[in-house]
Amino acid sequence: MTRNVRSLRMYGQGADLQLLDWPWVEERLVTAPLYWVVAASDGWPHSRPVWGVWHDSSLFVSVGSPELRRAIAKDGRVTVHLESATQVVVVEGWAVSSADESAAVQAYDVKYEYSYDVSFYGPLACIEPRQVLAWTTAGVAGRDGFRMGSAWSFDSRPE
Repeated sequence: MTRNVRSLRMYGQGADLQLLDWPWVEERLVTAPLYWVVAASDGWPHSRPVWGVWHDSSLFVSVGSPELRRAIAKDGRVTVHLESATQVVVVEGWAVSSADESAAVQAYDVKYEYSYDVSFYGPLACIEPRQVLAWTTAGVAGRDGFRMGSAWSFDSRPE
């Protein structure tokens, strides 16, 4: 999967910000304690905090909510954001079938010191990124403005 970086657009126009490096984003994706997931929906979608793991350029998340699982199965478009409002990472992508999620489950178990039971909870949802947006702000609650930002697009899309 090829990752292409570009400057971030803020408020409908190009932002004159220093670009963030991908390793900064990937570190946050790997170490995030929770991922806030929202799926495209006919109803009123809302984000839900879930456990997950960034593995092999995809995000694997546990989706316990039957409503969220149905929404993902119906449309597949998903947005995920991390907890910080001043060191922001947003993943927009598609839930796709994973040929082999065993390595992701193993990484999940190590991260959370847990034993995820696929037969009980169902498979982890695999989110393949379409776009990742990231930016940093300064000051209390970002009051002093944006500092750095980048957007990455990914060349793959599910069939």
